[in-house]
Amino acid sequence: MNDQSDIKQKNETLKLIVILSVSMLTIMGSAAVAPALPEMLNFFADVPDAGLLVSMVVTLPALGIIISSPFVGILADKYSRKNMLMIALAIFALVGATGAFITSLYLILAFRILLGIGIAGMTICATALLADNYSGAELKKKIGLQSACMGFGAVVLEVAGGALADISWHAPFYIYLIALLIIPGAMLSLSGKKKNEQHASHNRNENVQKDFKEKELPLKSIALIYVATFTLMVLFFSVPTKLPFVLDEKGITSALLIGALISIPGLFGTVGALGQVKVSGFLTEMKMNLFFFIIMGAGVFILSIAPDMLTLIAGLIITGIAFGIINTTNLSWLGRIAPEDSRGKIFSGFTTVLFLGQLASPLVIQPILKTGTLYDAYAFLGITGICLGIVFGIVNVMGIIEKTPMISEHPVEVETD
Repeated sequence: MNDQSDIKQKNETLKLIVILSVSMLTIMGSAAVAPALPEMLNFFADVPDAGLLVSMVVTLPALGIIISSPFVGILADKYSRKNMLMIALAIFALVGATGAFITSLYLILAFRILLGIGIAGMTICATALLADNYSGAELKKKIGLQSACMGFGAVVLEVAGGALADISWHAPFYIYLIALLIIPGAMLSLSGKKKNEQHASHNRNENVQKDFKEKELPLKSIALIYVATFTLMVLFFSVPTKLPFVLDEKGITSALLIGALISIPGLFGTVGALGQVKVSGFLTEMKMNLFFFIIMGAGVFILSIAPDMLTLIAGLIITGIAFGIINTTNLSWLGRIAPEDSRGKIFSGFTTVLFLGQLASPLVIQPILKTGTLYDAYAFLGITGICLGIVFGIVNVMGIIEKTPMISEHPVEVETD
């Protein structure tokens, strides 16, 4: 009996490691090559609109994600999430590595769109599997861990990308092959079944969750989460897509150092994600967004006026901490209110806006660069973040968002935003 219990525990541990490892690759997987952008721009200098196109090497996977996410979400609800995840990992690895030997910018961009299909499958399946296997306060903690792993993954991928980019701009593309190492673990530990269906309701939180599933979807809350997530990614992805060029202007040409600097928001995003559980005990989800969007906007604005490297790093730290807290808050919020039989579709919507924000980031900045500088662009984005925080405050005061059951370890029954 003890042996069976040990085997089950080891399998549960491996399952969590697999899900978190997948999460490490998702948000910043497309940005692993960001430290190589200045060198790529030099290589493709003769290509028309090379500045915009090279930046889109980082963001164009979002187009593939946007196109494929609705279909992936439907398939993830209908078929085995385990099989969907393994296929997505294979696509991520094999398609992502093509840039290591391709020398056509247009062909690289085409494969980056296909890479988005793999990222979409990984993101949707990983988050849905967490919601399938955990509930209540435990789900909240696991989503905090997931967000922390996303931030940690950003650090690892960008620093590794920077080290490889010092060898050649092709070299960072080999990073995508890491995904192949996760497939055996997924094959062994995941069942693809929805574990929550196998458990009876043993406590008040589970009963509240069950009752809530029978009600209509809180569409206003979901829409607000989507808007917040889109804006969050526009702000956050301005760092890997444009900061390398700011640093290049400042005379920093080492790809390793550039990778280390642009990984700072990811590193401190991990800190924010881990600290979110503590902060959420005192603030509602609406108020978390209110305060930390204002803080993140201030962090991005600092990048526009930083007179020295220490101030620039301070702005990156503030941006990262706020990002980690907001992203974890909204993932947990969505996981709490999403009915089990619709999670794939709801998280596909989340994934779509998440990566639409990535895709839009350089496109939002580009018109500003026609008449201004990158510093003007960071000022505009910072003010945008502050304004969204104020919008959350107005919506909170007006009580527009639905009251939804609070599945929490804290003694709060109903969200009273």
